This record gives sequence, C-alpha cells and structure tokens, in this order.
Amino acid sequence: MVKVALLIGVSEFADTALANLPAALRDINAVQSVLSDAERGGFDEVRLLENPEKQAMEEAIDALFRDRQRDDLVLLYFSGHGIKDKDTNEFSLATRSTQKDRLLTTAVAASFVHKVMTRSRSRRQVVILDCCFSGAFATGMMAKDDASVDVKAQLGGEGRAVLTASSAVEYAFAQPGEDLSIYNPLSRRRHPHRSCRHRHRRTHHCR
Repeated sequence: MVKVALLIGVSEFADTALANLPAALRDINAVQSVLSDAERGGFDEVRLLENPEKQAMEEAIDALFRDRQRDDLVLLYFSGHGIKDKDTNEFSLATRSTQKDRLLTTAVAASFVHKVMTRSRSRRQVVILDCCFSGAFATGMMAKDDASVDVKAQLGGEGRAVLTASSAVEYAFAQPGEDLSIYNPLSRRRHPHRSCRHRHRRTHHCR
C-alpha cells in the first residue's frame, strides 16, 4: 500500500475574465509540507503541478489514478477557479489557458476526472476542491439548483471521499491579504462570515 498525492494550483489565467489567484500556489506548497511530513501526512509521493495547460493537467490526473492497487491511498487537491458552463451547467476546473467561452477545449471537465477515478483500482480515493461550484463535482458533475447530493448514486465508489469549498451553486471567495485560501485547513485566519469557503465546507463520503 502506498500513499500518493497530486496537488494542482492555478494562479494565473490568460482570460482576463478570470481573476488571478496568488494564494493557489501557496496553498499547494502548504499542503505538500503536511503530506510529506512523516509524522503528519506520511505520503510516499507528493507531486506539485503549477499553472498547467489542459493536456498537462489531464495527463497528471490520469497518471495519479492509473496503475494503482486496491489499498493505495490516492489524493487529488485542486486550488483555483471552478467554472460551470452557462448553457449546460457542467462543472470544469480551470487551467491557465481556460477561456470561459471555450470550456470544452480549454478546461478540464469534472466528468473526465470522474471517469479516471472510476477506472482506477484504488478504493481509497480523496478529492479536495478549493474552488467555486465545487459541490457540483459530487452531483454527477452537474450543478443543481437545490444543491442536493446523491453521493452513492453519482460517485458510486467504495471508499471515495470528496471535500468541497462550496456547494454546486455557490462561489468560493479568496480573502485579500491572506497567505492561504480561507478554505485551506492550514490557514491561520478564517472568516466564516466573509466567505462561503468556510461556511459551506462539505464532506461527501461513500462506503
């Protein structure tokens, strides 16, 4: 049994409609320090991916879950922009080259991540999404107005956990002046009245 993690941080965006998120890279470095610590995380392998393009991000996610054993612990952490398609409500993770009007070809669809996870032999999977609309990931990759979650039916995975910074219809806000995202558990200061990242922190767990 091994413990492996992929930490993705996207802080810079070519599309001016997407605000830069300086804390995203600090987030993944902070999480790496914990996971790599033998007394705290004890992970065997922790890979950082900073400001990737779509193909590089998809290949890294595929490699994370591929060729694993049933008892391997696999963790995917993403800090950046989560976007839902205005026409289909499909949820995607933004890359550095994402264009809001071309999500299909420039962003990583949550449905892609879901397929990769489903095909993996690992039955100990953890996904942490620190982004807007992240609750949509646990609703079959579709943002629902009622934010309902049928985890067993939609994720269908034994031992799969999804932690999200917001519901399927909520924004997650970065706090100006903070080193880390408000949702990040390593953040020294949290302001639950200012951000839905903390107020709507959710855990969806399938057994």
